[in-house]
Amino acid sequence: MNKDIRHLNWGPLVTKFTLKDSFCKELLKKGKKCVNDARHILAGIIDKEFTYNDDDMNWFCEEFSPYLNNHMNLLNTWHNAHYDVNLKLDKLWINFMKQSEFNPLHIHTGDLSFVIYLKVPKELELENKNYKGTDQGGPGAIKFINELKNDEMCITRHSFLPKEKEAFIFPASLNHTVHPFRCKKERISVSGNFHFIDKNGNNINNNFLKK
Repeated sequence: MNKDIRHLNWGPLVTKFTLKDSFCKELLKKGKKCVNDARHILAGIIDKEFTYNDDDMNWFCEEFSPYLNNHMNLLNTWHNAHYDVNLKLDKLWINFMKQSEFNPLHIHTGDLSFVIYLKVPKELELENKNYKGTDQGGPGAIKFINELKNDEMCITRHSFLPKEKEAFIFPASLNHTVHPFRCKKERISVSGNFHFIDKNGNNINNNFLKK
């Protein structure tokens, strides 16, 4: 085998990592106190979706910054460029997803989005394991789709049944969907969007790459 072989960075960068247990517990504790209905700003067919308050968002940014910095460092390598930007959290919400609920194919606002999994019931893991259909992913999984068309020579989609304390960071413009499930336990996740801003606090529109 040729040890000098290299591959090109192609397509969107999605990072997956595991968060500290203490951070996830506090995020869930704060999320259970949220009362502001978020359904009017979200795509989900989910009854219980709530936004965090400003104090919670400030706390979150402090705790989440190391993971976000790691993603940005990888993004620089991925694009062979320097992202000379600051990041501003625009929205932060929690989803209490239950039986038969789902997220249709959608994108987010902003530049970077993320999802954090705080509760994935064992019953859902078993249901997903026993899934017999042909679709990639199965019940309760999240599917990222870079291209809606299928091409045998290209990998255009990835699906994951998440684990508790796992998180993904991905481009806000990346299509994604969450399949419904049948088990009666809740699947709890937290999501949000970051905007690229300049040093004056203004949004940056597609001109943030500096070689």
